Amino acid sequence: MFFKRTPQLQPLPDIPVRITRDKDNPFLTSMALLTSDRLVVVDNGNQSVKLVDVVQGKVLHQLEVGSMPWRVCSLPGTRAAVTLPFNNTILILDCDNQLSIVNTITVHGRCEAVAYSNDHLIVLCTHPSKIEILTMNGGVVKQRDLELSKTYLYIYLSGIAEDNVTSIYVSDFINRRILRLDENLQVQQVYPVPDGAKPLCVLAVGDGQLLVRELNGTLWQLDSTMGRWTRLKQEKLFDSMAFCHERNVLYWEGRKVVKRYAVS
Repeated sequence: MFFKRTPQLQPLPDIPVRITRDKDNPFLTSMALLTSDRLVVVDNGNQSVKLVDVVQGKVLHQLEVGSMPWRVCSLPGTRAAVTLPFNNTILILDCDNQLSIVNTITVHGRCEAVAYSNDHLIVLCTHPSKIEILTMNGGVVKQRDLELSKTYLYIYLSGIAEDNVTSIYVSDFINRRILRLDENLQVQQVYPVPDGAKPLCVLAVGDGQLLVRELNGTLWQLDSTMGRWTRLKQEKLFDSMAFCHERNVLYWEGRKVVKRYAVS
């Protein structure tokens, strides 16, 4: 299992995501792993979502969504949820070989980040700033005001269910910490980031282990069970990550390409 010791990251070939239909250079802002060989990536620059085959190393399909998408998370089966912050909506996509919209959920606020756990969506909004747990049809189950970053550029969350217990991790850029919330949206633990760094992306990968990327590009490993931080790598700007346990490969967006590293 990843993170039982300090991992070594060996670079693999990048996956280009520009296709002939693109009007502008890709500007990737988020990604999520669907299966061991499929990624769904958000191309904010081309107002589209792309389905990527990581084995063939190419884009299989592109869906233009008519607005600037921001974050994505995977759902059970071959589905994904994508936020459209400026439309106050979340798109539910079917991603089986081609991308198609199967549902549109309206939220009351600018939905910046989204995660999934235990048959619910977890959504971070600004204007007003809050975190919500929603049913898959958009019904509000729980809601809490959460004073975080004022700009959507610096909001990220990751949800994970282990032993049927949901943990929600939120990157708090302004206060330079990671928050762990329970399924009732109560803060259970606070993890200050080393050296006063500003955390951007957070990814829960299981067994209480997290990946955290900070503003200057440093990638950290956080063992939330012990509160221990380990510096892994310095990299140019990236906002989103995905980890494949089956292949032991870490993916992150390189703005115009999907970068990947073999983990050993």
